[in-house]
This record gives sequence, C-alpha cells and structure tokens, in this order.
Amino acid sequence: MKFKYQTHYTPPIPTMEIYLKSPEEESLVGPFIAIVDTGADSTLIPTAYLTQLTVTKVDEAKLRSHWGEWRLVALYMVDLQIVPNVTLPGIYVVGDDEGNEIILGRNALNKLYLILDGLKQTTEIKG
Repeated sequence: MKFKYQTHYTPPIPTMEIYLKSPEEESLVGPFIAIVDTGADSTLIPTAYLTQLTVTKVDEAKLRSHWGEWRLVALYMVDLQIVPNVTLPGIYVVGDDEGNEIILGRNALNKLYLILDGLKQTTEIKG
C-alpha cells in the first residue's frame, strides 16, 4: 500500500493513514495522518486522541527532545492499524500534551517493511 507525502511541509514529509485502537476494545478511532519519522525513537500521539480510547497510562519514561531537553512523559499501549489491513498490536506510545501531530517512531516503524521514495514522494508498506 502506498501513501503520498504531505506537500504542505517543506520539504514534503512521508506520512501514512492510521487508526488507533485500545487493546481491550474492538472499535477504531481515526483515520489520522501520521508522520513517518525514522529519526524518532518513540511514537507520539496527542493526548486528545488517546482520550477517545479506553486506554490508561501504563508507565512513565524520560524522553529527550531534539533540542536536548529531558521531559517525564506518560506511556500508553495502543494497537495501530495502518489502512487498510496492517495491524501493529501492543505498541507503547508517548502521550503528547502539547503537539497535535502523530509521529510514528522506530518502535513502530521497525515492525514494517517500509520504502520511502523521495523522488516519487510516496511511502510504501510491503508484505
């Protein structure tokens, strides 16, 4: 499956369409456009999206931003469904109280066979 890069960013950014689900429930929330960030260790989900699910904080962790600052963050466990039929169960995500974008980090991306084609500006998931 292929997704177009978002061109309102400069330079255009790889994205994919996802749904979120609580591991304990069947209903999906979304769709959401998620930024593919191969430089991010963790996946960040705006807390406003997490409140639409029946998920609770499962742990806390220290997260270092690209600016070098450390912050204590809440971790949640969710299932990520990538449209139309790829599910990544039990992914730990950081609840983001300040941002409004979903950032898919390597903890999720490393479970995929992913092709980022900058020339064609497409993100492709194989297999």
